[in-house]
Amino acid sequence: MRNLVRSALLASFAVTIFAQTAKREPPPGPLHSIQVKGNSMYPADAIAAASGLKVGTKVSPGQIERSRKKLQDLELFNSVSYGYRTTPGAPPAYDVTFEVVENPQVFPMRFERLGDPEAIRSYLKDHIELYSDRIPGTDGALQRYRAAVEAFVAQTSPNTKVRAVISNDDPKELAVLFTPNVAAPTISQVEVSGNEAIDTGTILRAVNEVAIGVPLSEVRLKMILDGAIKPVYAAKGYAAVSFPKVEVEPAKTNSGVVVKVQIKDGPQFKFGTVRFRGKGLEEDEVRSAITFKPGQLFNAEQMDNFRIELMNRMKRRGLLDSNITNETQVDDSKKTVNVTYNVVAGEPYNFAKLDIQGLDITSQPVIEKLWGEKPGHVFNPEYPEYFLKRVKEQNLFDNLADAHADYTTDTSTHTVTVHLYFKGGESAEEKERKKREEERKRGGPI
Repeated sequence: MRNLVRSALLASFAVTIFAQTAKREPPPGPLHSIQVKGNSMYPADAIAAASGLKVGTKVSPGQIERSRKKLQDLELFNSVSYGYRTTPGAPPAYDVTFEVVENPQVFPMRFERLGDPEAIRSYLKDHIELYSDRIPGTDGALQRYRAAVEAFVAQTSPNTKVRAVISNDDPKELAVLFTPNVAAPTISQVEVSGNEAIDTGTILRAVNEVAIGVPLSEVRLKMILDGAIKPVYAAKGYAAVSFPKVEVEPAKTNSGVVVKVQIKDGPQFKFGTVRFRGKGLEEDEVRSAITFKPGQLFNAEQMDNFRIELMNRMKRRGLLDSNITNETQVDDSKKTVNVTYNVVAGEPYNFAKLDIQGLDITSQPVIEKLWGEKPGHVFNPEYPEYFLKRVKEQNLFDNLADAHADYTTDTSTHTVTVHLYFKGGESAEEKERKKREEERKRGGPI
């Protein structure tokens, strides 16, 4: 029995010694190699350099962990892990592998009111570890880039503070915007030059309506010019108008800025081919209804009005979820604009039931009988208002003050419930009584 106990104690002691030996870290040794896995946006050698480890220098497991944390603290990666192997020797050599999971949500950078954007980018490439033209919106990444941009600006403007924010000025794409940490000046005046096809007054009326008082932003200014001036030109066939030079200078009479826009009219274009993609409309029927033909002067407003008319046609056929977009392709050699209408029809909706509110039990059956639509028939969204117009014209109710309609759809069954709302008012007798009273007060005939 004593021997059994002694054997058990010796075995337990041996296990303890083995466990302690297994947990013991290897001693420091030379770094033989560094590998990086999981990277795509950042080069492996740049990640290895950013870790602070150098091949040939002495490293230890604790130092490798500190290097992993340094990479993690850059806030460019969702996670950073590592592993290592040691080569037998005195001391052992280390082969280290970092595995990174890059942050996939990255944004382009924009610089406004800070100097030449390309000069700033060049400076950042030399001063930012793991530089990229697209960066994540993490606090750590934003602050590192912001500090570097501020250092660049300090070379010519030492007191300028810089801020970095995620901007949604451009609805097509979010971006990291670097600007001075002061409010942007507002546009107080717009001047145009170079225009010949469209008179200056027409252009300024269009642009001033959306530009004056707006905080200055390069993206916002581009949207203003594209959205206000280009349609004016496109309505006259000028589909290639451009703005080769846009300058901004402080206003002399207020704290705003004056935007000076040079306009290049470009040539006039004509309609080219007209195509349709998708289903939901008979192309022969549509082509016969087109309000413009190939060879006619291009008119963007006319083109879009026809798109709206096509959508209304589809909705009148119960295609309530239908959508039509248009694409234009400019052919500079032929001076034509080819138009493509993309049609998405969706499923047709049928009328299901009528919901009448505001009428008594005597009047409601009258309306139900007059209502012409039957359950199961394709629903025309214009019919309810047309129906109410007929009701008003027929003077069915002496004291009807208001009547309007709307409808709700069930997307699972593609059916429609129509709601008719009636609101009572003064009766014909009451209106006549008030009329006589007013005439009596004015001294007129009773």
